[in-house]
Amino acid sequence: MNEKFVTVPLGGNSFVTNKPQSREDHITPAGWTRWDSAEDEYHVYFKPAVRADVRCYLLCRKTKTPSVIRAGLKTPDREFPVPAGTTEIDLGEVRADGGYVDIAVQGVSREGAVFAFPTALRVEGISPEEMASYASENEKKDFYWIRRGPSVHCGYDLSVAGDDVEWFYNEVRIDKGEDPHGTYGMAIGFHGGYYGMQVCDNGVRKLIFSIWAPYATDDPSKIPPEKRVTVRKKHPLVYTGEFGNEGSGGQSFLTYDWVPGQTYRFLCRIRPLDNGKTEFTSYFYFPETGKWTLLCSFIRPETQTWFRGAYSFLESFIDVNGHRYRRVHFSNQWAVTKAGKWVPIDRMRLTGDMTARNAWRQDYGGGVTGNHFFLNNCGFFAKNDVLDTVFTVDKAKMTKPEIDLEKLKEL
Repeated sequence: MNEKFVTVPLGGNSFVTNKPQSREDHITPAGWTRWDSAEDEYHVYFKPAVRADVRCYLLCRKTKTPSVIRAGLKTPDREFPVPAGTTEIDLGEVRADGGYVDIAVQGVSREGAVFAFPTALRVEGISPEEMASYASENEKKDFYWIRRGPSVHCGYDLSVAGDDVEWFYNEVRIDKGEDPHGTYGMAIGFHGGYYGMQVCDNGVRKLIFSIWAPYATDDPSKIPPEKRVTVRKKHPLVYTGEFGNEGSGGQSFLTYDWVPGQTYRFLCRIRPLDNGKTEFTSYFYFPETGKWTLLCSFIRPETQTWFRGAYSFLESFIDVNGHRYRRVHFSNQWAVTKAGKWVPIDRMRLTGDMTARNAWRQDYGGGVTGNHFFLNNCGFFAKNDVLDTVFTVDKAKMTKPEIDLEKLKEL
């Protein structure tokens, strides 16, 4: 065995890529637990920091019966016999040339219940210090989050408004093919909540607006009554309830079949009330009717704030779909101060979650294209943009929205 090698656990670094979206893939922290279908095509991803010729071995629990598999770089194009008693399968040598290496594996025939029970990929010819990105055994407890993929954010600079901000406006577009199940393009985020558009695990599309309660718990039933987020008003078709498991609070959503490639307009209002509470309200412009509509207005107790911490983000929230590429465009951001002054927001800072920060995944990016901001993630693409980079657009080319805010206040 080569003295230089890296063990790449399958539980955090592999996917079945040819299943219908959101289907269970039987990949667990232990490995490929039920590899019994010749239709399933597994892909293992890792990213070296150096160019090198490496040799890959598929490590597995000792096989009880013989089988035949195929494997190769990006496509499973070579057959390998797997005799009974095998604990490692030599998949041959591949060239690591600066981006992600994609090892593809597929079953051909078997005599037993499974082709094998693989647990890891040993990559010889490179050391752990020469790896740019992969999830090691040390991250086992985070494999679920790592497989979901890195989340990235646009942090908008509201200081240019020069006053407290009451309203924030954003335009969002997600193109066809860049919207797999488990995509959340969050249009307007802020201290206390978030508002955006998503594709659920069943393909249903929604607009979601949620506010965290001022009480730390993942179980909404444990929130004391006086600390609960309450609904002031909502659209008749909007569902309201509670959410948990990421903090807890009030949730609202509208099932809405938004169209890929269409630009949608989002507006959010945040203002402190006299009773030590704050009102958070979401509005949406329906292109089908040409009208702005109030979706939901929440009251958050123990809170006195105007708009703080404006940002957008792109998230993959289904782990089995964490290999599918997604991208979202954010354009024409405007803030409106409490005095009614409209201010173009022409600057954002690119940030990422712990999966990105720790280089467990480096398939993320963001920046400027066509005078608007974008974020992309997942898909194991080669180039990642540098976190904490500040990007700007030309505010002279931005168009102030024509919105009657006084009329919206009456909704």
